[in-house]
Amino acid sequence: MARELTPIDVTDTPDLLRVAEEVHRSGCARLLRRADVDLAVLTPVLATNKRRDRSRTSEADRAAFLSSAGGWQGNVDVDTFLNDNERSRRLPARPPLEL
Repeated sequence: MARELTPIDVTDTPDLLRVAEEVHRSGCARLLRRADVDLAVLTPVLATNKRRDRSRTSEADRAAFLSSAGGWQGNVDVDTFLNDNERSRRLPARPPLEL
C-alpha cells in the first residue's frame, strides 16, 4: 500500500514553483541541496491518464484474455520444455577459452 504524501501549495513561492514546473515539464528529477547537504528529491508525478485504469477494461478485453488460457495445450509438451530449459541453463554462456 502506497503511503500518502502531504501536499504543499507552492503557488505563492515563485522560486519553488519555477523549479517544480521545470521538473514537471522535463520529466527529470532534481536533488535539492543546501551547501553540501542533500535535503530532498523533487520528482515529477505521472499524469493519471498515463496509468492503466482497470475500471475501463471491457468485456471484450476480458473475454480475449480468458480465451488465451491453455493456448499451449496440444502444441507444447510442458515436461520436455522444462527439461530442455533446465539443460540449457547448465550450458556455459561463453565458448571455451583457448590459450
